[in-house]
Amino acid sequence: MRFFECSSLPNHFSPFSSQFLTHLLILHTLSLTVEASTRNNYQWSYDSDVFGGPDFWGLVEKDWWMCRKGRLQSPIDIQPDRLLFDASVKPVRLDKLPVLSEFVNTGQMVRIRIGYSTKKPSVNITNGPLYGYRYRVQRIDFHMGRGKENGSEHTINGRRFPMEVQLVAFNTDLYPNFTAASKSPHGIAILSVLVDFGAQTNQELTKLTIATASISYKDQRVQMADFEPWRLLPFTRDIITYEGSLTSPGCHETVTWIILNQPIFITREHFEEWSHLYHTMEGAEKVPVAPNYRKIQETNNRLVRTNIQHKMSYNCNVSVNKIHYRANHVAPQQHSTRRHNNPFV
Repeated sequence: MRFFECSSLPNHFSPFSSQFLTHLLILHTLSLTVEASTRNNYQWSYDSDVFGGPDFWGLVEKDWWMCRKGRLQSPIDIQPDRLLFDASVKPVRLDKLPVLSEFVNTGQMVRIRIGYSTKKPSVNITNGPLYGYRYRVQRIDFHMGRGKENGSEHTINGRRFPMEVQLVAFNTDLYPNFTAASKSPHGIAILSVLVDFGAQTNQELTKLTIATASISYKDQRVQMADFEPWRLLPFTRDIITYEGSLTSPGCHETVTWIILNQPIFITREHFEEWSHLYHTMEGAEKVPVAPNYRKIQETNNRLVRTNIQHKMSYNCNVSVNKIHYRANHVAPQQHSTRRHNNPFV
C-alpha cells in the first residue's frame, strides 16, 4: 500500500483533460488556504534568539500587534487543580472522512493543507464547546521538539510533551473563508492532540513519518493519498477547552481551543525521523525546523473548562505525574491500576 504520492501529475493526466483541470484547481485552492499573516514576505520564526522570533512578532508587522498586547494569548499551561467542571460541555465530533491533502514544509513548521471537492467533501468539527457552529478543518499543524527537547505548545502542570498536533478549522456558518474567520469572533476552533512516547506509533502518524523524507526542506511538499485526519485522534470523549489565540502571527484572539484528554503515541525512533526537517531551502545551510513552539502565555484569569468530573469531595482525583485526569470516581483499590493502564483516564 502506498501511503503518499509525489506532487507531480499522474501519467494519465493530459493538459486538456477534466482530471488535469480539476487537479490544478485543487492545488490552487490548497495554495490559497494560508492565513493572511503568512502571505507577507517577513520571515518570522519560533526561535526566540533571532530577530523575527516570538518576542518581535508584535513589533515588526503592524497587523501583528495582538502578539504583543493581547491578554487572551495561547498556548497556556493546563493546571488540573484549576479546571472548572462544566456539564454543558459535550464531546467534540470530527467527521470520519478521507481528505484531499498535501504535506508541506513551510519553514516554520510542517503542515497538512486540506482541500475538498464534490467527491471528497470537507471535514468538519462540531459539538463540544462550539455552540452549534460548524467548523471546516483547513489545515493540521505540527509542533515538535528535537533530540531530548520536547516540543508541544500546551503543557500540563508544566510538563511539555514531544509533539502537539493541531487541527485548525474555521467557522463556515459565519464566515466565507479562513482569513475572515481568523480575525472575527468565534472564527477559529483548534482541536489539539498531545503526542507522547510509546511502544507503537499512531497509524496515521506513521504515514506522516514516512512522508517527512519527501519534505526535508522549506517549500517541499507531497500529496497524501486518502489521508484520514480522524485517525490522529485518541479514543476519548473527555476534553479541556478555553478561549485563546492563534500561536503564530498575528496571534488573533478568536480561537476556541479544544484539548483532548488522552495522547496518541510515537516511538522514539519515529520521533527522530521528524528531526530531519529543515527551516531552510535545499542547498542552504541546514537549520532544523524543531523545536517550533511558542512559549507559554499568561492565563489572565481565563476559565479553563472540562467535561471531566476530576474533583471529588472525598477523594483527590488529580495526579501530577503526567496528564492524569480522573474522569470518574473509582474505589481506592482500583485507582492505581487504572492510572497505570491509561495515564489520561
